[in-house]
Amino acid sequence: MAVVWNRGTDLDAEAAQKVRALLGDTLTADAAVQVALLNNRDLQATYAELGVAQADLVQAGLLKNPIFASAVRVPLAGGQAELAFSAVMDFLDIFYRPLRKRVAAARLEDAKLHVSGALLDFAAAVQVAFYRHQAHEQMLEMRQTIVHALGASLEVARRLHEAGNITDLDLARERAQAEEAKVHLRLAETAVRQSRERLQTFMGLWGEETDWEIDRRLPDIPEREIELEGLEGFAIRRSIDLASARQRIVVAGERLGFNRAASLVPELPLGVVAKREGEWEVGPALALPVPLFDQGQARIGRAVAELRRAHQEYYALAVRVRSTARAVRDRVQGARDRALYHRDILLPLRERILNEAQLQYNAMQLGVIDLLRVREEQIQAAVAYLEALLEYWSARTDLEQVIRGRLPVPEPIQAGPTVRPKNMVEH
Repeated sequence: MAVVWNRGTDLDAEAAQKVRALLGDTLTADAAVQVALLNNRDLQATYAELGVAQADLVQAGLLKNPIFASAVRVPLAGGQAELAFSAVMDFLDIFYRPLRKRVAAARLEDAKLHVSGALLDFAAAVQVAFYRHQAHEQMLEMRQTIVHALGASLEVARRLHEAGNITDLDLARERAQAEEAKVHLRLAETAVRQSRERLQTFMGLWGEETDWEIDRRLPDIPEREIELEGLEGFAIRRSIDLASARQRIVVAGERLGFNRAASLVPELPLGVVAKREGEWEVGPALALPVPLFDQGQARIGRAVAELRRAHQEYYALAVRVRSTARAVRDRVQGARDRALYHRDILLPLRERILNEAQLQYNAMQLGVIDLLRVREEQIQAAVAYLEALLEYWSARTDLEQVIRGRLPVPEPIQAGPTVRPKNMVEH
């Protein structure tokens, strides 16, 4: 996808035009991610890390400015004033400059990897937010269907109660279910608005741009799954997290080399001094620090400790990458199996039960309330399938993160407000 760092160029206008074009059509998950990549200001702020690291690299390649000093001394008893001038420059800075540049260059590479990882994390978050909003929209439709079905059931119950065919207790139960369904419908409406605003924040939209539409149904399980053979090794090879950890080892090593080189003599000012006591006198000037107290042990010790820490973090991260790859693989397979079981087994079974109940109702062997109850159970089965489908797409997003070389968010993504309440058809 296109990634544009907004720096006031012609590309910014092209990016804005592309955002408007994408918002004009029905948004897909990929389109929402593309809009967010082009339009989110927090992401633009993240890109600035590259500019900071680049500036540090330039700064590391510059020599320190020479220092010019002057002094005027006037005798209190009278006489000619004494003038002194000096200009000195850190001589060793010339030799330490390549070492500083190597440290800064290593940090720049680490910044590139950090920004790349943040970019992938952001894209995955937008993708999950999109799927969650789709699920909330679909759940709202189901809740509306449930309210309609229970309202019809309550109306029938009232007529039967007036005819003396059911008790006051049965009527109260029907009404309680109908009222409870309205509460869950209200929760679903709130969930839709909240998930829409979250997705809107990711995409950086406001004003007239907020009038966008999406397909209000989650996509079905694809026929072909992502190839999972050798996922663990592939995740290790592609891991941006491991690459960043390796780069931190390089940074720590370069810093250790610099500190060892500059431990005893961190600076060596060298220059000239001009002094006038009647006649001008000019000569060289040298300032040599004497390492009596600070011999650089603390700086070297700190650099060694940081290098060791970077090594241990690298190996720990490698273990976590392997474990996460296996866990995500199992999660995707499990979510796919559950969703397919709901779609291919439970939903057709509920459809068959509804058809049989309709036949018995037509033959006057089943009451209307029992028929409506079967319909409610079928809707609840559809709700369970929707939850399984959302879990699958969330898990698949994590799998795509691993394939792209990034560890997914460690906490499992919950379905949130789409979790079913207590079974409404139980008496």
